[in-house]
Amino acid sequence: MTLLKKLQWSFGLLLFFFVLPVIAGQLPFNKQASTPIKEPEDQQVVYAATNIAEQSALEQTKEETKEQTQEQAKDPFKVLLLFTHSQESYQPMVKAVSGKAAVYDEKTNIYNLQDTISKHFSMNGIQTDVLEVDVMKELKRKGKTFPASYNTVRPYLSKRLQEQSYDLVIDLHRDSAKRKATTITHNNESYARIAIVVGAEHKNYRWNTAYAESLSASMNEIVPEISRGVISKSGDNVDGRYNQDLTKEMILIELGGIDNTEEELNRTIAVIGKAIAKSFVTGKQN
Repeated sequence: MTLLKKLQWSFGLLLFFFVLPVIAGQLPFNKQASTPIKEPEDQQVVYAATNIAEQSALEQTKEETKEQTQEQAKDPFKVLLLFTHSQESYQPMVKAVSGKAAVYDEKTNIYNLQDTISKHFSMNGIQTDVLEVDVMKELKRKGKTFPASYNTVRPYLSKRLQEQSYDLVIDLHRDSAKRKATTITHNNESYARIAIVVGAEHKNYRWNTAYAESLSASMNEIVPEISRGVISKSGDNVDGRYNQDLTKEMILIELGGIDNTEEELNRTIAVIGKAIAKSFVTGKQN
């Protein structure tokens, strides 16, 4: 081999080894290995900007909802009604129904005022329960006389107070006094007057009296002299406790007298509801 051919062979061999890597990089089977792997890019989430006025309204709504929830969470002021002399009645009301003038009636009586009372109390934020027992009907069934009324209703009341708690317990009666003593006119409208009776011969006497005096004062602020005041009773020929020894929050209300009309009673019941709210409900909520 001549020197020239040797040089040509050596040059060709060097050129082959120089070009080979370039050619290998272009082959299809090696593409994946030669391509760098890209890391996934983080996607940026763009939120719509809240208008300042909308944000303010939203915050206000949240605050109002919170306040409403807190208000609903408060315990309502609860009153228990009972009617120890359940068939005491008002002559004008009985006469309108049956045509007779009676002060006791099995159907038209003070016990039947419970729906009217509950309605007016509810309007003043007061939850009302009724002790569903016709006491005078029970007296007749058991062959007992009128003076046994308080002892007859006592076990029913005691059981209820053991089962539930109340902010105020009201035993409603009708006074036997005539119209002149039980009626008052205010702003050209007549009202049935009330009196609150507290038995003075038991341990809760002072507590019951405090509740009675507070309610009486509030009623007179709404309609002057609609309340005849608080009457304490003790001694011979009276009960002396009127089951008020069962709870500190119990009073007895004489609602009008035998001559008061349904309209007069309704007006006074409305005043009682307002006075309870004024004396007790507002203070409890605060």
